[in-house]
Amino acid sequence: MVPLLGLLVSPAGGAAAPPANPSQIGVWSTALYAPSKPPPQPPAKTLPPEAQCIAAILDAEKAAGISDHLLLAMGFTESGRRTEDRLFTAWPWTVNTEGRSHYFPTRDAAIAFVRETQARGVQSIDVGCLQVNLRWHPDAFPDLATAFDPVANARYAASFLSALRRDHGSLETAIARYHSAQSERGEAYRQRVTGNLRWVAGALGYLETLAAGPGGAAPTWTAAERGRLSFLSGLFADGPARPLLPSQ
Repeated sequence: MVPLLGLLVSPAGGAAAPPANPSQIGVWSTALYAPSKPPPQPPAKTLPPEAQCIAAILDAEKAAGISDHLLLAMGFTESGRRTEDRLFTAWPWTVNTEGRSHYFPTRDAAIAFVRETQARGVQSIDVGCLQVNLRWHPDAFPDLATAFDPVANARYAASFLSALRRDHGSLETAIARYHSAQSERGEAYRQRVTGNLRWVAGALGYLETLAAGPGGAAPTWTAAERGRLSFLSGLFADGPARPLLPSQ
């Protein structure tokens, strides 16, 4: 899912006195020319779970050049979940397997469930913000902790979608095949993603504020605006999805 520029610090004070020993001329003195320390980096921004997928997907879209927030709409289609205030988000600790979606309160709980499911012999398991399938993409992540990392999950999904677009020449076809190579299932999925673009278009300001985290601008939503967003949340397509299957 922006580095800070360091400042060049010059030694303070006037001209330095010449060294007492002429043989020291041209030799760096650690006392006079100690390299400046890099400026302290701000602590990593801590986002609540309901904001982590949003922030990661927005960054992944920019890096991959995916326009119109289509990946964000896909995130809602894959791991969409209502929040306590009846709005809509993508949940990072989501698992879909055996036709059911499961939403966990923490990453550790999601990982434990996946391990238990794998121990039963189940291989087709979708995980994270963009529901990457562990059976069909076994090399996507080095471990389950990374698979559930919103940034890693979103970046892999963005790269896979971009590869599909290069292979098939159309973003619409790439979205369909992200879910399934079977034309009917893929087209149904693409239509659900297109439907979720209504939510993205209507709630983009809310989503960007959510992704900005505690240090961002405070939300100033009126009761009418939140009511409108809540209504839009009721329009999203929340049927089960099994994404990233190359052939079905």
